[in-house]
Amino acid sequence: MHRSLAATTARAGARLSAALLPLVALAAARLLPSAFLGTPLPWVAPGFAGTVAVTAGGAFVLATVSWLRHGRPRDLLDAAALASLGVTFALAALELVGAAGLSLGLGISAVAFAAASSMRGEVVADRGVAFGALIGLFLLTEGALAAVLLLGSGIADGQLTAVLFAGAAVLMTVATITALETPTRAVALGLAASGNLALALARSATPEPLLGMAAMAISAVVMGWATAHRDTWREEPKPATQPALPAPPLPSLATSEPEFGETSRLVRELRGTLDELVAARRTVELQRTEIERASRSDPLTGIPGRIAILDRLSVDAAEARRYAHPLAVVLLDIDNFGAFNHEHGVEAGDALLREVALRLRLRVREADALGRLGSDAFLAILPHTDEAGAATFAEALRARIIDRPLHLGRGETQVAVSIGIALMRPGMTLSDDQLLASVEEALASARAAGGNRIAFDRLHGLARLDERRTARQNADSDESTRTEERGDAS
Repeated sequence: MHRSLAATTARAGARLSAALLPLVALAAARLLPSAFLGTPLPWVAPGFAGTVAVTAGGAFVLATVSWLRHGRPRDLLDAAALASLGVTFALAALELVGAAGLSLGLGISAVAFAAASSMRGEVVADRGVAFGALIGLFLLTEGALAAVLLLGSGIADGQLTAVLFAGAAVLMTVATITALETPTRAVALGLAASGNLALALARSATPEPLLGMAAMAISAVVMGWATAHRDTWREEPKPATQPALPAPPLPSLATSEPEFGETSRLVRELRGTLDELVAARRTVELQRTEIERASRSDPLTGIPGRIAILDRLSVDAAEARRYAHPLAVVLLDIDNFGAFNHEHGVEAGDALLREVALRLRLRVREADALGRLGSDAFLAILPHTDEAGAATFAEALRARIIDRPLHLGRGETQVAVSIGIALMRPGMTLSDDQLLASVEEALASARAAGGNRIAFDRLHGLARLDERRTARQNADSDESTRTEERGDAS
């Protein structure tokens, strides 16, 4: 015990002596003036100031890296203090500030060091916050140094400068006392405190200010070492020199530390819960995809359903309006489908719908769109199709369904269809809803005529294709009759 106490006392004495070394050197200079060569050369003081700036800059880099890696606010404040110290001495080396500016900059560094020493185990985990805090604190530090440049030139009182150096020494001493639990840091701050006090007591016409600068340089080196290797001066406990004994068997962790076993159980349960949540989310995603696919595709006929075909109509109508090309919409409905279901059953009706959808799919082009709009209604969208093309398409559909009997497993069945056609010519600005309303109105006109008809929209006067064909044939017959009468008369 006595040896341990003596060793601890010796280490404490050595650290105190190292911290007070600048004051001891200053006292020696006063007692032995012959050891100094009088006034130093003009380049010596800027050289010492530049050395302090370089060492402080290296320590600043180490503190910054430590802050970004570990997120300790103490490292951030140390980095700000070292940045202030390095820039202040760099300005002094360039002779941009004098003793007054140097004292102000050292005061700013002392405030930052004292604040850093008051920090304990705080940690900032967010990397973005770490970068933001670093930039913000450096901007604040640079603003303070700009103030040093402005205010330092206005202070010419030597006594006020000495007071400023002494105030910085007091702050450094407070930081040293607060950091006694980390010996290396405490020695570095003690050197800085002694250096500030040496600058306060030094006479400017002698080499005495160089002692304070040297102390600041050594303090920056020790601070960098303390940042890179924390508590490097703290000795590790040495193993006892007693004979080695066989190690007893280690008890099970669950028996010796029941709280650790409880923690492990909670961790396993949490991990299992997270796995279940991930699996449930994957299941929900698959179900949502399947529901979306089912909502866009008709499960009975295999062609797009109402939502999908109406979406396609909206897109094609917008393109027809924008690029001024014709668009035809054809709506087909099976005549008397309800009676067919009542007579032959729902299964036969489903088979009929599948067969009609198949024949429609074989007739549409690749650029066209086909979908089931209602229970027995099918909508076809024909881009770049005029009136003649739409009429040809509708007539081909009607012929394919009427002229060829449908095989439904119970023999052949003959059905008829009614077809409505709506057109949007180039330059027209009909919306998809207007087109749908027009084609439904045309289909109603075909049904009103008894079904098994093809009718056009209101722009054609709801004319039906067979009536127009009959009227055209009658007109051609009348024309030929008039031609023959004129020939006989001649």
